[in-house]
Amino acid sequence: MRKTKTQSGFTLIELMVSLSLFTVVILAAVSSLYTVNSASRKVQGMRTVMDNLNFAMESMSRTIRTGSGIVCGGEGSSTPDCPFSSLGTNSKILVTSTFDGNNLVEYQLGAHTNGNGAIQKHVKTSGVWGPWISMTTPEIDVENLKFYVEGSSPSDTTQANVQIMISGVATAASEVSPFAIQMYVSQRAAE
Repeated sequence: MRKTKTQSGFTLIELMVSLSLFTVVILAAVSSLYTVNSASRKVQGMRTVMDNLNFAMESMSRTIRTGSGIVCGGEGSSTPDCPFSSLGTNSKILVTSTFDGNNLVEYQLGAHTNGNGAIQKHVKTSGVWGPWISMTTPEIDVENLKFYVEGSSPSDTTQANVQIMISGVATAASEVSPFAIQMYVSQRAAE
């Protein structure tokens, strides 16, 4: 009687097929991880840019809410009000700020050195205006900044309020996203 020897193991073809399938699965997993990581970086970059815009808006609204003597059109403007009802808009506003030692603070639509539009601020201390400082980063291109002011006239008995409208585009990691923000700020009554 003759004993037959059976060989166990994989054939070369079975090994090549399994390695090919393994390679395809690994490549698909790596490419999906790369896509998710890239999308996450873009979202994080855009979030950082938009947080900067939100900070600028909150800073402006705090100054307006707690300040006094609001003048639409900035220093030298003849009328303090530019109401929405008459579409009397301006891209500048002047406020006497309680946060800045009752100094005058002016906001306007200006430009960054790269040409993008920016929300800018400057403060008048001891009768001298400081330089314009951009409150938004160069990645934010503010195309429109409008202030509507009602109730700030000294003869007016209503509470002063300001409507701020901003629009433009934000760029982060080659992603461009348009934005439009509207904020309504009512001034706190003087005590």
